[in-house]
Amino acid sequence: MTLRVRLTLFYAAFFLFVGSLIAASVYVLTERSLTLALEERAGQALDDLSRGAVVEGLRRLPGDAYYEVVILGQGDRLPSDAAGVRDGVPYVEPSLLRPNPTDDSLVAALDDAVLERLLATGETTGTVDLPSGERLQVLGDVGTLAFPSRGVTLSAAVFVGLQADDVRSTLRFLARHLLRILGVATVVFALGVYALSRRVLLPLERVTRAAAGVTGRDLSRRVPEPRTRDEVHDLAVTVNGMLDRLQESFETQRRFTADASHELRTPVTAIAGHANYLLRRSAPSDAQRESLEVIRGEADRMGKLVGDLLELARADAGFVVRRERTNLVDVLDAARDVVTPDDGDVRIDVHASEPVVEVDGDPVRLQQVVVNLTQNAVNAGASHVHVAVEREDGDVHLEVADDGPGIPEDALPHLFDRFYRVDGARSGRGNGAGLGLAIVRWIVQQHDGRVEVDSRPGEGTRFTVVLPAADGRDDPAGDDGTPVGP
Repeated sequence: MTLRVRLTLFYAAFFLFVGSLIAASVYVLTERSLTLALEERAGQALDDLSRGAVVEGLRRLPGDAYYEVVILGQGDRLPSDAAGVRDGVPYVEPSLLRPNPTDDSLVAALDDAVLERLLATGETTGTVDLPSGERLQVLGDVGTLAFPSRGVTLSAAVFVGLQADDVRSTLRFLARHLLRILGVATVVFALGVYALSRRVLLPLERVTRAAAGVTGRDLSRRVPEPRTRDEVHDLAVTVNGMLDRLQESFETQRRFTADASHELRTPVTAIAGHANYLLRRSAPSDAQRESLEVIRGEADRMGKLVGDLLELARADAGFVVRRERTNLVDVLDAARDVVTPDDGDVRIDVHASEPVVEVDGDPVRLQQVVVNLTQNAVNAGASHVHVAVEREDGDVHLEVADDGPGIPEDALPHLFDRFYRVDGARSGRGNGAGLGLAIVRWIVQQHDGRVEVDSRPGEGTRFTVVLPAADGRDDPAGDDGTPVGP
């Protein structure tokens, strides 16, 4: 997942969290506001009704509110239980401006506990589910009804019912629209962050692309340094400083390798030459001959090591192989003649699917690839090495397979590293320095190809070199599977 996507998801989640808190706050405040507004109006109406101002109290009630006034007795006398409240006489004021909006009785629907609390404290609250399906929040109070003209004062229970369904309906409407608005706002915010983050991350992307283009062959490239004095600018400056130090270190190492190789070539050649001269022109004793042969062998090995070091030094310096139309079948034949098995029983077979298999490459370098792979197989103790070449899907596959002891699985990832030597089965019997396969990989990469290895201990090893086939080649007819050499 890219940094741009992660930033978008993070900020969208944070926006959603904050928006949810705001929406929840709006919902809770709206619920309280609606409930308190209804209760305040109903409470004022209840106070008026309790004081006997029936008409004025009913005017204060909301238009869809329920109300009920029940006469309990004369003066201050009240019933002793809830049944007495239910047996009270409903009171209807002849001069009411509007009728009771319901014929359902609030008193009959209230629980006994609610009515007894009314008798004990003078006020009460409760909920009622009417037969019509409505749910009411009921406020009750004990008051008086005075009739001055008759000189009569009556005690009465006054009830006001508020429709809770309207409040819930309003809150559901509000919640539904808040969720929609929050969802749309989150999507718009996320798209905006995603679009704007490209501009913010563009300098970092440029630094990343430039850093990816820096290779061991070309350390002269530098990442662009943004003009903004921010963290990206500091990163670019740090990366460029690191590349400067790496380039200086690589150049120092390359110069040392090249200079040391050149300096070593002359004395190594002189040692080998003098050893050969003494073996040919003098009459050394058996012990002297053995020592001279050891000196000559070690000089030859050192000469090969020096040559390999020079080869890698040229690779590090950016040396590019020359290209020409080359028949790999001829390269295989020439490479077979160069390989010198220590054991005469080692058999090297060369096979081509057709007599002409052409690539655009350097025949000398390609021969070096085949020689290195074949000689490694021989040095590892293989008794049979099979070298084959064929064309497949626009590529040329060069395969070197042997029946040697194989390579341990943990060594395969490091097989093409410089100076890496496999302990045991494929150690090269002490004749190699761990540079041959590194050179093979470099030559193959110079030809826009790749090299693969497949090996299991005790089952042999197979190296496969894949190279682009030469363009415009003419496929020869016939001769399919023509063997080349014994």
